[in-house]
Amino acid sequence: VLRVLEQIAPSVFALPGDPIGLQVGSPESEVERILVALDADPRTVTKAVYRNCQLLVTHHPLIYRPLSQVHYDDPVGSAVQQLCAARMAHIAVHTNWDCAPGGINDALAEQVGLEEIRPFGSGATVQQFKVVTFVPPAQLDAVLDRMAAEGAGEIGLYRRCAFYHPGTGTYEPQPGAKPYHGEVGRREHADEMRLEVLVPAHRLQAAIQAMLQAHPYEEVAYDVYPLHTPQLYSLGRVGRLPRPMRADELRDYLAERLGNPHVRFYGKPGAIVRTLAVIGGSGGDYLKEACAAHADALLTGEARHHHTWEAWARDIVLFEGGHRETELPGTRALAQRLRDLLPSQQVEVLFEDSV
Repeated sequence: VLRVLEQIAPSVFALPGDPIGLQVGSPESEVERILVALDADPRTVTKAVYRNCQLLVTHHPLIYRPLSQVHYDDPVGSAVQQLCAARMAHIAVHTNWDCAPGGINDALAEQVGLEEIRPFGSGATVQQFKVVTFVPPAQLDAVLDRMAAEGAGEIGLYRRCAFYHPGTGTYEPQPGAKPYHGEVGRREHADEMRLEVLVPAHRLQAAIQAMLQAHPYEEVAYDVYPLHTPQLYSLGRVGRLPRPMRADELRDYLAERLGNPHVRFYGKPGAIVRTLAVIGGSGGDYLKEACAAHADALLTGEARHHHTWEAWARDIVLFEGGHRETELPGTRALAQRLRDLLPSQQVEVLFEDSV
């Protein structure tokens, strides 16, 4: 399960200091049933125990800071005690799922009906590598397709990005070799394409293995170059609403979409909103970056007092949709991704969305 979660929401996407990953339990534990939820509070742990789960996966970490003691009458201590008593493991998938494609903020953008969705704002920076190999022209697409399936060649909203150029390779097969082209003991010259692909650090080994498996050569020549231009995986998403709306009309629209009648907004009621930025949870600090992304409004879960007047000062409308309500769509999406990637005959994935 940890390996699958690393594929869904790579740990390198987490913001600095975020306590993600296995918080309680052993990585060797057997798992047959998983409960996915927003929080690992005592009530949710009780439900996981009642449903005979061996693993609780939540968006929010249970332990944010190191514990110097575990008191059973404390909410965090009570949850830890219940988990240990039931021999249940707990994994947190927090800001790495916020930044990940298909994660919290992509799901929120889809939930509120945004179109032409794109990333915005700060987030996680990941080291990039350039992988270069040399492929027969007829096999170029097959090798590139396999590498792209493992996350190579992704640049912003584009995938399968690469550069290639024709050239000539030369070699002399030795006894015991099984050359793709040519004969043992004879010097050969072969038409080849130099293929260059960008790969993020967390996908490098998988992309190389895919390349080696798809490449027709017995001995594959390739180079890996570390780059000094890291790739940014932004936390926020911004997109176009289905139609322009006044701020007060948009509040009602968001209330219906999020299932929360208590959506609030700060700004001019008559302001026309065409482009909406979204950040689930606590995203008030992203007002400046939402403006830089040319958003007319920012939807987040909750904001602090100073964010309300900052929105007025920046002439952008700020919507509070509820911390829980803005992160539930992404938590539900996490459960579905686990169902898609784990063998259903071996592992059952449940979802808990009650308060």
